[in-house]
Amino acid sequence: MNQPCSFDKERPRMTVIRICHFSISLIILSFFGVSCDQLYQGSTLYEVLRALGFRVTEISIDEPARLNRLDVLFLQQLNKALEEGEIEEIHKFVAEGGTLIAAGDTSTLDSLLFDYGLEMHETLKTLETSQRIPVAPVFSDRPVDEIFSKTEYAFRSIERDITPLFGRGTDYSVVTFREGDGRAYFISCPFIFDDFGLGDDRNATFLYNLMTTLPRRARIGLAESRYYAFGSTDAADPLIHLLFKTPVGLGIVYVGLIIFLFLVLRGKRFGKPLAVEEAHRRFGSEYVLAITALYQKGNTQLAVLKQIRDAFRTDLAARWDINPKLETASFVEEIAKRKPIDADELRELLKRLEPHEEISEAHLLSLAKQVEAFYDKEKIGRTLLMQR
Repeated sequence: MNQPCSFDKERPRMTVIRICHFSISLIILSFFGVSCDQLYQGSTLYEVLRALGFRVTEISIDEPARLNRLDVLFLQQLNKALEEGEIEEIHKFVAEGGTLIAAGDTSTLDSLLFDYGLEMHETLKTLETSQRIPVAPVFSDRPVDEIFSKTEYAFRSIERDITPLFGRGTDYSVVTFREGDGRAYFISCPFIFDDFGLGDDRNATFLYNLMTTLPRRARIGLAESRYYAFGSTDAADPLIHLLFKTPVGLGIVYVGLIIFLFLVLRGKRFGKPLAVEEAHRRFGSEYVLAITALYQKGNTQLAVLKQIRDAFRTDLAARWDINPKLETASFVEEIAKRKPIDADELRELLKRLEPHEEISEAHLLSLAKQVEAFYDKEKIGRTLLMQR
């Protein structure tokens, strides 16, 4: 009888090692792909502008503004006032044909507004929405009739002819005017461009209308929170910036890491292979029965109830911009301040959604229907969790 050679004995072991190497490399590559997406995913405004086909550069300490390379300068809710030299450069940029879009409701824009002969004043009543003012059309592609402005500030002219686009009465929340060969837009409701505001169809349409006034593939410099006209003297080392703050650099780092791990693990064995003994094997049906028993013992109704409650509170908080982690009484009180509702009804509904020791499927279904009825009654948008 022929004896198996040593090569035949080693073949299964080497196959296992190669499979392990391949699996580790695949995991690292997947992690690399996910990490790059997360590191370079900007704000909703940034992503929308990119999706519309514009070349967008985020103005930062590492990428200061280079106005001579831009077609549009977009300032979104700056938290630091512009300096005199920066205002002069922006004024020159617009006069030479650039487009300025400045959205903000704080004093950080006062100097820029004054330079253009405008000022911002507080309105007597919050402009929850702003109506389109029928003037000579600036937006050629079906302008939206109303935006969800949610602002307490409006513009007025000191010594300049302006074209009001949106507002209520003489409180103008969006204005525009020509300056030299360029154009400027001032918007007193930066809320419409933040992550929550762009979730409203009216605001998203307004942004689209605004972008239709720009050339295709226009180069946009987007400054959110801070505007940097010059690079910082203590900026990071160029090599560090290249490796860790650019997609190409991160790719080089990850590929190097994969090669290093491959070289370290090459030829390593993960313990001595054990012979498979039929006596120690278990049938697949045993595992199925075990998992089924554990599932039946678990109180899945309580888990579903908690899921419904958390999604419901999250939607209410998003609808009226409040903290979803408040105590039930404080939570309902905050909502009641923003909208006239039956506070007792909502408070009782939230209490019934609190998990308790036992709950039947019929009771769970009844509570789910009550929540759905409240959604429909108050016209609240549902999260993906509640839409399933």
